[in-house]
Amino acid sequence: MMISTRFTQHSLVTEAHKTIRCYQTNPNISVDATMGNGHDTDFLTRHSKTVYAFDIQEAALLSTEQRLQKNNRLDKVTLIHAGHELMNKHLPASVTIDVFMFNLGYLPHSDEAIITKTKSTLKALEIAINYLSHTGIISIMAYPGHAGGRSEMDAIINWLNSQTANYVITHIHSMQETQDSPRLFTLLKL
Repeated sequence: MMISTRFTQHSLVTEAHKTIRCYQTNPNISVDATMGNGHDTDFLTRHSKTVYAFDIQEAALLSTEQRLQKNNRLDKVTLIHAGHELMNKHLPASVTIDVFMFNLGYLPHSDEAIITKTKSTLKALEIAINYLSHTGIISIMAYPGHAGGRSEMDAIINWLNSQTANYVITHIHSMQETQDSPRLFTLLKL
């Protein structure tokens, strides 16, 4: 099996949310591995019973907390000030996760020097695979247009290619895609 490809006219964030909803209508436990400004965390709290959200930046936690408080969804989420490569230290050992969302790169409107790193992202993806439920989905948004982003995306593609025996992997392209546009990947258990 190899990575399949499809195109969308929607924004890739919208497409990630639509795809997740297609495969997981009411996830029990979801993880936002990179909460950023909380858009994906907010989406997950609308549909999941429990959400764990991770970020290394205090600003991301504050922004996400404010968004969730405004939308009355703070009670469903545990905000964790830690990198995604440390998820296994904060997630209960005995659970399985239905949805993992990775929105890589840097925190918008913040220090663009603080970015996700290839090594920690690959470690986090390995953790995610080990926690994934038998009907689970992993969504990965990669950004090749910033410093370090292209090599991180290439490493993710290599990692995804090594997973094709046990998972259905899709690379979703935007119809308006350029060389530096974000790329969306989804991984589903077979």
